[in-house]
Amino acid sequence: MAWDNALVAITVYMVLFAIGHVIAQKTKGVIVEALFLSAVYLIAFIAGIFPSDTLTNTGVITVISSFGILLLVTNLGTMIELKQLLREWKTVVICLGGMAVMAVFFLVIGMPLFGREYTLSALPPVAGGLVATGLVANAAEAAGKPDFGAFASLLCSLQTFFAVPLSSLLTRSYANSLVKSGDYLKEGDNGKKSRFPSFKIIKGFPQIMNDSSNIVARLLIVALIGYLVSAATGGAFPAAVSVLIFGIIFTEIGFLEPQSLSKAGYMNFLLMGLVMTLPNSFRSLTLESFGNMLAPAIVFLIIGAASLTLGGAIVAKILKVDWRLGSAAALSAMFGYPLTEIISRDVVESFNLDEEKSEKLLNKIMPTLIVAGFTTVTIASVAIAGVIAPIIFQ
Repeated sequence: MAWDNALVAITVYMVLFAIGHVIAQKTKGVIVEALFLSAVYLIAFIAGIFPSDTLTNTGVITVISSFGILLLVTNLGTMIELKQLLREWKTVVICLGGMAVMAVFFLVIGMPLFGREYTLSALPPVAGGLVATGLVANAAEAAGKPDFGAFASLLCSLQTFFAVPLSSLLTRSYANSLVKSGDYLKEGDNGKKSRFPSFKIIKGFPQIMNDSSNIVARLLIVALIGYLVSAATGGAFPAAVSVLIFGIIFTEIGFLEPQSLSKAGYMNFLLMGLVMTLPNSFRSLTLESFGNMLAPAIVFLIIGAASLTLGGAIVAKILKVDWRLGSAAALSAMFGYPLTEIISRDVVESFNLDEEKSEKLLNKIMPTLIVAGFTTVTIASVAIAGVIAPIIFQ
């Protein structure tokens, strides 16, 4: 089969994506599309069924990596009101608490089993994503120990298999309790306890400027502003954080539409493309490297998932947040965005509610998981890696 043909590669991927969507529905959101696709492509890459460049040949990953991811992150800012973000301070504390418990477990259990270098190489990627993994890999390369960099990459590639089903199960259990009680239909009393000023200075755009192209054009303008601000700091202010903040600000002032990509009809395509980047990360693994590192990787991932679940539950209980949502939020350290959004949507969709009720249920779940993902993967994990990476091989 001509795998270098983009049409062939994208057709195979979309067929598998569609199968994954059916599985997500049948499993009530426990197994999401991204998890199914990662498993299929991992096996296919190692077995030599798919060539390593089959997904890059589609051209979609180029779109996502060049501007799609920043557009999606900017869009996240249009999905969370500022007053909601300020209310999510408990989520930040829960996530940091869960990561602290995980660090203790790694040092107490992991270090005696596998040694200092394996343990310190494992902590940043399990606590975060690609950036943290890259910092460890660079440190390993500089120390002349590239195997530890490969180990960190393996952990980053496999951690979704451990965290996603558990987080989906916890999220579904929490959502099910909301549906049974009907609490998700209540507006809540947070607004009564704290009054937030309105910053809307643009009351709206004429109808002719509210079509798909105009909505996306405004979103791209904001994404570009966020990117330029990040570039001006030399990357010290990460672009993902910058565009997220500007997305929130420009939505608050009325320049951006709430849930811009969904209103413009672009959301499903970009989300499909972003999911594609996950199985693509397995393309460089060999059977030998996979086999040598599998045992310690599995142990560290089990420790990571268990400790994050426990830590999130403990801190959530202290803060009087449902422990299931707290644990799911802490577990986001092992997958981050886009899976925080995918899990939320798949779980809500599995209840087959009408559009209005689905939106209300989604608003009870997704803001917490989205904020959790950025707290752990985008900010905290990079800070952890920045401290640990330079001292791993000393």
